[in-house]
Amino acid sequence: MENLPAVSHRFMVNFLFNYIPSPLDIAFQRVSGLGRELSVTQHREGGENAQNIWLADKVEHGSLVLERGVMMLSPLTLQFDRVLRRESTAWANVVIMLLDHNMLLPVTVWTISNALPVSWRMGDLDANSNSILINTLELRYQDMRVLGTKL
Repeated sequence: MENLPAVSHRFMVNFLFNYIPSPLDIAFQRVSGLGRELSVTQHREGGENAQNIWLADKVEHGSLVLERGVMMLSPLTLQFDRVLRRESTAWANVVIMLLDHNMLLPVTVWTISNALPVSWRMGDLDANSNSILINTLELRYQDMRVLGTKL
């Protein structure tokens, strides 16, 4: 078997609210925002002008953004609605799996912990268009881990 890069269109997203999976909410059109960045501060030592010393500060995570076509109400959309109306504060754990060519086995898995819904946007309603209406869901998260890599 060749060692080829994985394609980005075979993936599945699982949400766990209170460690209970939401099996209806696994299909998304697009996922972005997987990443982290280490903030650093430059430190200068007295008299040494030719070298930089960089000190690690903290790790920052961006927003996880998920896009999909508007569908019937689901546990995920109901949970987002409750949080964004301030009726509940429910953090979710999210598991994103990049799948193999048969769409059966994960080749890479990202776990997102303590994600909080912060935004829910719907695409434009446009009578002159024949495009799919898209929901955009945004979460801020505490931590991200990579649990596997393509062999």
